Amino acid sequence: MNSSLLNEDLTKTVCLTVDVEWASPAVLQDTVALLDERNLQATFFCTHPDINVNGHERALHPNFRRDGDILKKLYKEIGSELCDWTDKEIYQYVIQKNKSFCPEAVGVRGHCQFFDSALLSIYQKAGLKYDSSCFLPMSKDLKPVWKENDILEIPIYYMDHVDIMNQETGFNIEGLHMEQPGMKVFDFHPNMIFLNVSTETQYLESKPYYHNYEQLLRLRRPDRGIRTLFLELLDYIKKEELTTAVLADVNVAYRKDRTQKVERVSE
Repeated sequence: MNSSLLNEDLTKTVCLTVDVEWASPAVLQDTVALLDERNLQATFFCTHPDINVNGHERALHPNFRRDGDILKKLYKEIGSELCDWTDKEIYQYVIQKNKSFCPEAVGVRGHCQFFDSALLSIYQKAGLKYDSSCFLPMSKDLKPVWKENDILEIPIYYMDHVDIMNQETGFNIEGLHMEQPGMKVFDFHPNMIFLNVSTETQYLESKPYYHNYEQLLRLRRPDRGIRTLFLELLDYIKKEELTTAVLADVNVAYRKDRTQKVERVSE
């Protein structure tokens, strides 16, 4: 990772992120290959064990919902006792489980953008440095902000799932408004990239085959969709020689900049 990212570059930086969302290894590797072919790094928010994205950052993507995989498994083990757990106890348990299969993670993004201020102290105790759960759709002048417990919030600029629901971009690079000032954190999902979906209906129809590589490949759409947009974005980044960074690098740069400002004030 490039920890020497200059702070003055951050207002123009593009960050590629992927919410793994329990994708099968083959589908996930399809996304990894598209990035590797262009020598671009991304931050992968991990939902489950054994996620292999060599050369890319791994971060946590915990599901705090009680119908999520971790809590459903816990319910099978302890039954109705789970009803007596406080929200904080549940949060601690889920983060502990996620950290166990992604111990090097310094960042987190709640599944479904879940956030509770009570999470910040839990994140800090777990060694997490940044959160990227706040979605501000294609807003101008985005930049990270400091939250309690020394957690850096890195807001999301674009999310593919929202695009297929709201039809915001036409799945064209022009629809991403890359000319706008501010940091641009992109959030994609492997199955949506693989399928090249362009509507929520198409995505929902694929759900019964979520881990069936061959069937998903047969369902891949040939027209404009998330895959064509993802590829256009990657090629645009390379063509325009845009500054890119994984979120861990953004975190390091902002902390370094904050320290330098404190030192200048002290002088």
